[in-house]
Amino acid sequence: MTTYLLRLPTTFSMKVIAALVLFFGILCAAHAGGGNTSLVVKSGEAKEICKCGGHWRVDASGKVWPVSIEVVSPPKNGAVTTRTSSGQRKLRNGEAKTVRLTSVVYQSKKGYVGEDSFTYRRVTADPTDPDNGKVYTVAVTVR
Repeated sequence: MTTYLLRLPTTFSMKVIAALVLFFGILCAAHAGGGNTSLVVKSGEAKEICKCGGHWRVDASGKVWPVSIEVVSPPKNGAVTTRTSSGQRKLRNGEAKTVRLTSVVYQSKKGYVGEDSFTYRRVTADPTDPDNGKVYTVAVTVR
């Protein structure tokens, strides 16, 4: 009979893994298929919601589809705008492709300090896009 040693993760390593998952989840939650995310900004300064570069879409055949952003409910104490750029992204097959990136930017009213929030929808014309129409809610703390 063969005996195998099974090593279970320690409580400390589980806490580290959970913290990393939470950290990266908050950083890029706005691009993870919808849901809620939070953001801390300085009063009056424009800030991109996610440092992941923005929303983008490439279908299974390699076609690049533009992504647009529709504001569902605007912030009460600021404004939401979008920026478009292009950048290299790795596809699931490992190939790198230049894609159009659409990022969401929040800017509070100058001098405002407090809580704000807004909701937006990601839209593409790609009929196979599983994230088309997903709604994102962003809670903002303005300091």
